[in-house]
Amino acid sequence: MKLRILCESCIALLFIASGMMHAQHKCSSEQLLDGAEPLIAMGQDTTGHWWAVTSPFSKRYSMIIDGKRGIDGDSLSQPIFSPMGDRFAYPLLRNGVWFLYMNDTVIPLGAGKPGTMTFSRFGAFAYSVIEGQSEKLYIMRDGERSTHQLFNRSGGIHLSFDGSNWAYASKNASGLVVMLNEEEIGRYEECTIAGFMLDNALIHAGKQGDIWRLLKNAEQLLSAPYIQHVQVNQSGNAIACSYGMGTRMMGYLYTPDFIQPLETTGYDRIDQLVLHPFEPMMGLIAMKAGMNFIVMNTAEYDAGINTGQLRFTHDGRELYVMGDSQQDPFMIVNGQKIVQKNTLDIQRTYAKAPETGTFAYATSSALMMQRMSDSFTFAGMMATYVSTPIFNHRIMMYQSLGIVNNRLYLLSCKP
Repeated sequence: MKLRILCESCIALLFIASGMMHAQHKCSSEQLLDGAEPLIAMGQDTTGHWWAVTSPFSKRYSMIIDGKRGIDGDSLSQPIFSPMGDRFAYPLLRNGVWFLYMNDTVIPLGAGKPGTMTFSRFGAFAYSVIEGQSEKLYIMRDGERSTHQLFNRSGGIHLSFDGSNWAYASKNASGLVVMLNEEEIGRYEECTIAGFMLDNALIHAGKQGDIWRLLKNAEQLLSAPYIQHVQVNQSGNAIACSYGMGTRMMGYLYTPDFIQPLETTGYDRIDQLVLHPFEPMMGLIAMKAGMNFIVMNTAEYDAGINTGQLRFTHDGRELYVMGDSQQDPFMIVNGQKIVQKNTLDIQRTYAKAPETGTFAYATSSALMMQRMSDSFTFAGMMATYVSTPIFNHRIMMYQSLGIVNNRLYLLSCKP
């Protein structure tokens, strides 16, 4: 009996050691910054690039992007990245003068201060400069820069794919005016600008009186007492929204490829809507008769009692969400419910590598990767803070940033 117990203990220890070695093989860490300078802020873009703000001297700050340091400044703001991840930009205050730092280019703003900035899908760059009550917009495309006057801008600037068209909402005494280039195309009490389609048509929704209208430039696509969740997908070939008629809410999907728009059945409520990045397909979290559903275009799947954040994977191959029914949580992938045996917070942000049977999330101290089939969990090094994970599809790894004693680490797990 003693020999049998000893053998079982040895087998258990070997199993645990094997599991730890397997987890270490799956997950790794790399030191990015050695902590020689105080770490002020850090983050990671969905394109995989990481950034950090350090303070090399008292009241001086430095931006480090992918290990490359920019010039020091009195103040810095978080960088933005182009959709392809090949360019970045951020405002920099140095000796009382504002600049924009874009890759290796420094753009002086003169006596002005930075307003808004954005990249178009094809890499054009727009930024605004505020001087007193005046604001000017500069658009950089094809090696040239154009200048435009903005009037009482409310919200951000929207660029067409190639940067040849731009739009914003202007505030006036009675509400909001949608401006397309230099032209006024609509006056509303409330409005939402979703962005441009690939053919340079501007998509926006506005409320006039008791009616909301969804418009493609000046062409009305839909009218209803209420419109929300207005979106254009990454490829600019599909538009989606939800709209209300009486006590019912419906999902709406428009694409030039369809003879007529696709509309869902009626629901008591639509809480979330997401668009496939490249194809005319939408996903919804909707409630009907007290039950939650995931809706893929018009197909319905049970979503349990509580649901988290609905997302498509980067390539659109999987639509997924974490949910629960006051029991074990489950991951729903393209309508298939896969129960997970360990406790999970469904309100976390979960990253997912498509068609790998895994997902990843961050606790307060580690990047975790979980295998859906058996809930086996892999974890790398411990940290005092871990950022929200991404799936970096360029290198096929889950990644997040971790801080240990002012040192910055890149945490990775390979599905």
